[in-house]
Amino acid sequence: MAKIKLDIDNTKAQEAFNASTAHMAAMASPEGLALFTTPDPSVAEYLVTHQALGNGLNLVSTLEGQLEAARAALPGLVDDHKVNMIARSFYVLKETGGDPALIPISGFAVAASPSTPIGPLPRPENVKAKMSRFPGIIKVSCGAIKGTQTYIYEYRLHDTPNQPWIQIKLSTKSREEISGLLSGHNYGFRMAAIGAAGQSPWSDEAVCMAP
Repeated sequence: MAKIKLDIDNTKAQEAFNASTAHMAAMASPEGLALFTTPDPSVAEYLVTHQALGNGLNLVSTLEGQLEAARAALPGLVDDHKVNMIARSFYVLKETGGDPALIPISGFAVAASPSTPIGPLPRPENVKAKMSRFPGIIKVSCGAIKGTQTYIYEYRLHDTPNQPWIQIKLSTKSREEISGLLSGHNYGFRMAAIGAAGQSPWSDEAVCMAP
């Protein structure tokens, strides 16, 4: 008498589910129904564990996708929050007057005094504004400045005289995408750098039309 080959001892979950799916399809064929009239376990009993395995596989796949997406989003979330942490550190520094005895009350540590303090930062140079491929987005950048903790991005409508500058972004990066702009309008952009000695002068204006 021949024996049935299952090979399920070391079978992975997906392989077991695939094999079970093929088995159920064969049993439900005209030949299978004619030959196996009283399956044991019954069709209903077999289907319970088969569906439970399939649901488990789907859940794992969903959770793995969510975990991968969450991990991919973390660097951007960290960068965004760094901006607020830096802004909060300036607030604490202002309120404490830089007193090393008071700074720790905020939960921030006191930085060691550098042997060679970085002086006032120069204004950002080589500021560029370029169209993105996407509507309402312009890429703004400048040459990186050593010692910068935060870059300030400001913009204004370029075609309308005497428009005030509006702060649109604080970032640790010297390159950012500015979104939410009106397509077909010219915008002016300028940047400044903030370091240990305060804010640099403003850059020259860079102009670009929003796509």
